Amino acid sequence: MIAIEIFSTIANCQKISTDSLLSRAFANDQLLLTLINSAQKISPEMRRFSNGIELATANQKIAKNIIYSGISFLSSYQYGTNYSAVNEVNNPNRFSTNQSGFYNIGVGLQLSLVNMINRKHLIKQTQSQIDIVLNEKEGAALFVKQRVIEYYQELKLAHKLVLLSSNIKQSAQLNYKMAERDFLQGQISVDQNSRVLDIVNKSKIEYETYLNRFQTSLMQLDTYTGISFSTLLNQLK
Repeated sequence: MIAIEIFSTIANCQKISTDSLLSRAFANDQLLLTLINSAQKISPEMRRFSNGIELATANQKIAKNIIYSGISFLSSYQYGTNYSAVNEVNNPNRFSTNQSGFYNIGVGLQLSLVNMINRKHLIKQTQSQIDIVLNEKEGAALFVKQRVIEYYQELKLAHKLVLLSSNIKQSAQLNYKMAERDFLQGQISVDQNSRVLDIVNKSKIEYETYLNRFQTSLMQLDTYTGISFSTLLNQLK
């Protein structure tokens, strides 16, 4: 397989031989998971849902603590004197009064029944909000994953097309050299030589088209994932 010096990075567009590295990376898709994780990490939608979960969780904590705002502290203090009539021991027909004092201290808490009911519903409501945002975040993560796979598969396809078109271009150029030699020796006509030249030109256009497609796919993947594919590729060396 002919090495292809085509790999263009967003930063500097330097060309390096990457055929063997790309073939090895695409053979088992070992970089795909890293690309997916990176894309999910920088995704604005994923960050928005993460913030939504934090907000809903904070609201749930507020709902759990709101019951304490309706608690009131009550206290009371009473003092009194009791009087009672008792028979005298020596004279049962006579009565005397007996005096005793008492103290009454009361302490209590008052809690609104409405607050208790509302607290239960608020906690349930905020939990539902958390569940909804979690489901939406999972959906966003799946969307990002699918998008990365699409860009990645397009890059793989473009790489194969570049390899094929490169081989075709090389064969066409070799055929043209042979045709040019035969033409100079008078073995083929001008029309035959022109047709061979036309094939060469078409192969060059096809190669440049697929090369551009490869570079575009690479840039799209780098932009969406926020990580340089060339950097990951060089780590395989």
